[in-house]
Amino acid sequence: MKSYPAAIDGLVVEHNGGVLAVRFDRPDRRNALTDEIVLGLIDIVDAASSAESVRVIHITGTGEHFCSGFDLSLRGGGGDKPRAGATQRQMRWHINRLVPAMQQCQTPIVASVKGWAIGLGMNIALASDFVVAADDARFWAPFVDSAFTPDSGGSWLIPRLVGIARAKEMILLGRKVSGKDASDWGLVHSAVPNSELEEAAAALVAELADRPTVALGLAKKLIHGAPTSELEPHLAQEGLALELSSRSEDFHENSRARRESRDPDFTGR
Repeated sequence: MKSYPAAIDGLVVEHNGGVLAVRFDRPDRRNALTDEIVLGLIDIVDAASSAESVRVIHITGTGEHFCSGFDLSLRGGGGDKPRAGATQRQMRWHINRLVPAMQQCQTPIVASVKGWAIGLGMNIALASDFVVAADDARFWAPFVDSAFTPDSGGSWLIPRLVGIARAKEMILLGRKVSGKDASDWGLVHSAVPNSELEEAAAALVAELADRPTVALGLAKKLIHGAPTSELEPHLAQEGLALELSSRSEDFHENSRARRESRDPDFTGR
C-alpha cells in the first residue's frame, strides 16, 4: 500500500475513523495551491484509495473560501525563458495527474465548497463524487478571461456535468456560477445556506462512511466507465463487479441482517 506523504505546508490531513479529512490551509491566499500541495494531494488520493481504514475522503478549505486555484504568483518571471512546449510537458506529471487519480479512486470523495472555487480549485471540486456547496459560493473558470485555455480537466469535466451550451457559457464567457445555480444545473450535488454547509456535508460524509465501501467503489468505477463503454462490454464489467461485491464481508452482513430483521452493520470490507 502506498504511504501518505510527509507534512505539507498549506495542507492539513486528519484521519478520524473511516473519514480522511483533507483541508487546503492557505486562507491568506484564498487557499491557492502550490506545487507541493498539488503533488501531495495526488499522493494522498492514491494512498487513500488502497487504505483499508479509509471509507470516504472529505476535501474542504480553511476560512471563507474553498480554493482559488493555483497560486500564479509562484510562477513569476526570472531566469531563462523555457523551451517551447515546457508547459504541456510539466502538466503531465503535475496537475494532469490529479483529476484522473480522483476519478479512478474507488473511495468516495466529498468536497464542501464555500466562497470561491476557481480554476484548478473548481476542477478539484467537480472531480469529486459529491459537492455540497453554499448557495452563495462561486464557481469560476477564468481561463479564457485571462487569454489562455482551460487546464486540469476543466474542459472535460464541465461539459459532462452540465452539457455543451452551459460549458461554453462558463468557459468561453467566464460566467461565475453561484452555488444555487450550480445545484440547479447539476454541476454540484446540492446547495445549502452557508450556515448549514458544515452540517450538511458532515451528514453526507457520515452516510457514505457507513455504507458498503467495496460496493460503493465498484459502482463508482462502473459509472465513470459507462460514458465511453459499449453496452456489451459494460455488462461484462457489471458482472465482474457483482462477483467481487458479492464476496465482500458487507454483502454477507447484509444477508444476515435481512434474515435477522435488523439493519446491517457495514464495516467497509
